[in-house]
Amino acid sequence: MMKMNKICAALFAAATFGLVACTDTDAKYTIPEVEAPVLVSTTPEANAAKVKRGEITIEVKYDKNVFFATKDLDKISFTGGTLISADVYGSSNVLTLTVNVPGRETACTLSIPEGVVLGPNKVPAPAVSLQFTTVALDKTPVMATSAKAMKLYDYLLANYETKSLSGMMAKESWNTDMSEHVYQWTGKYPAINTFDYGHLAWSVAGANWINYGDITPVKEWADKNGIVSCMWHWNVPKEAPADYITLWSGEQDMPADWSQSVQLNNDAAKAIFATAKVGDVVRVAVKDVEEGAQAAFKHGSTWAGITPEYEYFDITGDFTMPITEDILTVLKENGLIVGGHHYVATGIYLEGEGITGVPDLGTGYAFYKDETNFDASNALIEGTWENKFFVQDLASVAGYLKLLKEADIPVLWRPLHEAAGKWFWWGKDATSFKAIWIAMFDYFKAQGLDNLIWVWTAETGDEDWYPGDQYVDIIGSDIYSKDVETCASRYVAISATYGNKMITLSECGSVGKISEQWAAGARWSWFMPWYDGEEEDGTPIVHADEAWWKDAMEQSYVITRDQVPSVE
Repeated sequence: MMKMNKICAALFAAATFGLVACTDTDAKYTIPEVEAPVLVSTTPEANAAKVKRGEITIEVKYDKNVFFATKDLDKISFTGGTLISADVYGSSNVLTLTVNVPGRETACTLSIPEGVVLGPNKVPAPAVSLQFTTVALDKTPVMATSAKAMKLYDYLLANYETKSLSGMMAKESWNTDMSEHVYQWTGKYPAINTFDYGHLAWSVAGANWINYGDITPVKEWADKNGIVSCMWHWNVPKEAPADYITLWSGEQDMPADWSQSVQLNNDAAKAIFATAKVGDVVRVAVKDVEEGAQAAFKHGSTWAGITPEYEYFDITGDFTMPITEDILTVLKENGLIVGGHHYVATGIYLEGEGITGVPDLGTGYAFYKDETNFDASNALIEGTWENKFFVQDLASVAGYLKLLKEADIPVLWRPLHEAAGKWFWWGKDATSFKAIWIAMFDYFKAQGLDNLIWVWTAETGDEDWYPGDQYVDIIGSDIYSKDVETCASRYVAISATYGNKMITLSECGSVGKISEQWAAGARWSWFMPWYDGEEEDGTPIVHADEAWWKDAMEQSYVITRDQVPSVE
């Protein structure tokens, strides 16, 4: 006994953080007092009103390390959804909980009773109560203020996740041929027809096979209560344009009898001359110049020399004509005729400071990134050739869209799609893409295009590419050659990330049937198969066959054109 008392005395002397009580049989330590953990913050914050729905991570942060026993999970209550897990990972001052809240605008409450969470020395943490509400769908479009566009947006909202609109992509951009094909299969028209401004440069140039200024196919569709969707495969020049404009190219033999010439007195040539200025130069490229060869620059209407010194003159190779004020007047009003003898003309060009040519409409344009040197990061930098075409094209397509506005046609507008896929020129990087999107948005808003509902296409996991809620109305997803499960999981993932936006299957091909997707939880606002085509060897490409369309149109929740109400 004496020995035990001496040990107790020694322990007593050594104790620095409490008293040691000893008996003849044991020794007990008095744990120092520690204050209870204090709540520092929560994520989401208390009373947050726009929490993304789906699986939500909640973090409860204290001012000191805490402890939680997983067996006490049932002591925590959560209303509005399902409590999945709670844990403190490692040595930490954060309790992390996972909940699932499937609904929008759902009021949720997390309640952690006192003592369920412990601090150092097992000191009970006080009770925590956290309230938040999951996000609601955005009720107001970001740009559209026209009455019909707002009614269309409200119609989409009213049907979202209870019904899905059928849609079809136009074949070769400016018709309803594929929608007619769907009608032949099913006896019903899709609710939406999507048109494409992909041939903008050709339309602007006046190609006789495409004219976006003729909105007849769009208006006829809209007049039958069809919903109009537009996209833009934005073709840009493959190369920086040359510092000249080609007035004519080919081979024209100029025989000894002066019987041949190149006539540049039509409207197209006069339009180019209208852009010329004093000091510019008309240059004629030639070959096979014979001894004694002569040339002439003639008035486009009278065939006299455009000025006396150019009535005829000797040449040994390429020759030029500097443009004076008098010559410029003739060129603009009457055009030009190039004649002569004993040479072959191969090209006539307008050259001068600031002049840039137009890319060849046959081979000079592309939208795939690996087919063009167009640098998206230069599109907004003044002085670059990319900026010149960017500004020019925006003005052109805005002009065509204004025709739809003037016809009071609301438009589901889906530009710059699949950016994060990086196969289009606008998909160089997230920074340049967002800048381009916002520049387009701001320009169209300034142009008064209040009939547009903006659709951005997600590639999943590409949140860095998202322009922002204030620039986007609807999130689209383009899916090809995927099964039902993949389509449904894509819908769930995008819907969880962008919970305040409607989600649509903006393009698809060779995917599971709509009935099966719907049953699996993919509640797309609308769906739109791509038009059918063929491989280079003639093998047919069918993105949605007759059986697929019949399945879609037979579903009670699929809206067809005859069911779309007037937006008057």
